[in-house]
Amino acid sequence: MREFTRILCAVDYSEGSGRALDCALWWARWHGAGLSVLHVHEQAEPAPDSGGTGVDPIGTPAPPVVPPAPLSPEERDAMVEALEAFVAGHRTEGVQVELLLEEAPRVTDAVLARADALACDLIVMGISEGPSAPDDQPVVGRETTDVMRAAGCAVLGVPAPAPGRVNPCLAGLHRIVCPVSFSETSRQALVLAGELAARATAHLAVVHVVELSEVAASAYDFDAYREARIEPARLQITTLVSDTLGDSAAVEEILMTGVADKEILKTALDQEADLLVLGAGGAQVSPGTGGTLEKIAREASCPILVTGAVPSSARPDQVEAARTIVATP
Repeated sequence: MREFTRILCAVDYSEGSGRALDCALWWARWHGAGLSVLHVHEQAEPAPDSGGTGVDPIGTPAPPVVPPAPLSPEERDAMVEALEAFVAGHRTEGVQVELLLEEAPRVTDAVLARADALACDLIVMGISEGPSAPDDQPVVGRETTDVMRAAGCAVLGVPAPAPGRVNPCLAGLHRIVCPVSFSETSRQALVLAGELAARATAHLAVVHVVELSEVAASAYDFDAYREARIEPARLQITTLVSDTLGDSAAVEEILMTGVADKEILKTALDQEADLLVLGAGGAQVSPGTGGTLEKIAREASCPILVTGAVPSSARPDQVEAARTIVATP
């Protein structure tokens, strides 16, 4: 069974990252894990110095790159105080919290580097609210799906809850939905979903969406075409669940046709899911549609747990620049 022993939560002081922090604290208590809370001060990209000289790879003179100015000691102290105040405003009973402040040009790179340096099992981040992200959207929301696709550990994205519901993590896990295809990443997601459901004694629904080709449907008898796609999928989902979780596991198998992200979101709502568990990068949901994970993340009303993808490339210069404070509640 997978154990979550080290959790990293990235915050930007927005309402969304506050919900993410509440979830991270809940998961840390549930698993007895250590929690690090990271705020990344996003630096300006390095700019060329127009007054300098240099040579680019093909021999053309080019100005040298000037790195952005680091924060002053006074600025860092103010940011540390803001981070301490933000964390103190949330419940931390029973969890020792490590506070991290970093400076980096890209939030995604800093989060991935810090997660690697800490050997994290789980990254928790807020997800932007609404189907489209405004230009002034908090940076953590914009970066979350990038981290989901690149992290070498699991990533929990926390959106705004459905109307009338509290943050699901605060009420525990009662209903889990796991969308699958029949890939290895899909099997890994199902293993994790099954372990979480068993640990929480939660209901687990495994859903597979068959996307029918409109061109093929118009060229052949639609009913025959549909049955030719549905029946093999029905057998495959039953076999996947049995081989992965065993015949004794209490699992609801849901097979449907339509557009993958729309049907998955509809199922999560119908099931009143507290958690969606997806394979790395969302590839198992709908191969060939790169935006499926983003669509689900943007519109989901419950947290989304994505299994680890590939090891990220931590850059020592990023993690060494961190300032660390340990807060004991």
